[in-house]
Amino acid sequence: MALTSDIQKIRYGSLIDHQPIEYPIGKGASGQTLYRGSVAAISGGTTVTQGYLKNMATPASNDLVVGIIDNYGPSCGQPDSVPGLGGTTLNTADGVLTARVATGTFLLLGGTGSDALTVTNVGTSVYLINEDTVGATNGSSSRPVAGLLVQVPATDASIPTGFVAVQLGTAAGPWGGV
Repeated sequence: MALTSDIQKIRYGSLIDHQPIEYPIGKGASGQTLYRGSVAAISGGTTVTQGYLKNMATPASNDLVVGIIDNYGPSCGQPDSVPGLGGTTLNTADGVLTARVATGTFLLLGGTGSDALTVTNVGTSVYLINEDTVGATNGSSSRPVAGLLVQVPATDASIPTGFVAVQLGTAAGPWGGV
């Protein structure tokens, strides 16, 4: 289900070594909107120009997950006063707007059925189903890697039912990844 407004995302664990990074937003076919709290990913070039942030309502296997959408990037000068970033009015060309992306480990919704995540999946790659949901399968090679599953509710009572802790990022490095 595609988001229609901003959502709150909860960071899991320490803030040490988690730096916000600014990325350019891609226009997409009709001035896409990114929502605060949704998973941030750089387009692999299918619906949004390669190298720009895209809305992850329909992720592609070649998209690169980098974190969570936080706010407009400081360099684009947009106020953080309305839901969503971009849209048809402001997002007139690739890179006109930027977004600040929070890196690290966050609580995301876990998939159901064959995408359900359990303690046996801890330490393995998980796949992005949509803007705020991850699962155990790659959807017949149609989903990007979201990151590394860190914790599930069965092993940490502070995680609400239905959520899992994921160290976001497709590429290995100090801010996340596999």
